[in-house]
Amino acid sequence: MKSIPGDTSIRDFLTAVASAEEAHGAVSAAAVSGGLGTSLLVMVAALPKTRSDSVDDRATLIEAASALSDLQEQLLETIETETAVKIFAARNMPQASAAQRSERQAAIQIALRAAADVPLEVMRLCARGLKQAETVAAHCSRAASADVQLAVALLHAAFSGTRSNLEAKISSLTDTQYITSVVDEIARLTEDATSATRAAESLLRVPPA
Repeated sequence: MKSIPGDTSIRDFLTAVASAEEAHGAVSAAAVSGGLGTSLLVMVAALPKTRSDSVDDRATLIEAASALSDLQEQLLETIETETAVKIFAARNMPQASAAQRSERQAAIQIALRAAADVPLEVMRLCARGLKQAETVAAHCSRAASADVQLAVALLHAAFSGTRSNLEAKISSLTDTQYITSVVDEIARLTEDATSATRAAESLLRVPPA
């Protein structure tokens, strides 16, 4: 994936994603979606009013905001990973002899595994973000519920998008032990993300009058 400069505007990024000549795709878009979700949660956590205006609420939200800021930085870092370039280079290695073909295939598998590691990392980060969203939802002001709901939707969409991307990628891998470990982690992360999403949404529901 071609590196995105740190000062790239949203407009430039959207143009890059839309271009058939660029390597940016689903995983980059998902990472940005997750980053937007974490930004909204950080904003809500910093609001002066909390759920009960207690010291505990404020302390919990400060801790959540710190964790979410760290997650946001890590999500942005995944956008700059040049995995597509490595795959292209591996596929263009010489293959005139059996030894060269074997070396080329090994390099392709290494590059494909690196490419699979990126969406897996985005899934991990989004699952952690959703868990923090549950915390923010439990302690933030009810007036900020719509912001938290949007944040949860963005993080969940990012998680689901990268899961689909990863599931497609692992079909090209040959390392059965790695595939098994990834499939197991996908299942665990999906359970965690689903549980956190439901919990956050439940906390945001307006209680009956």
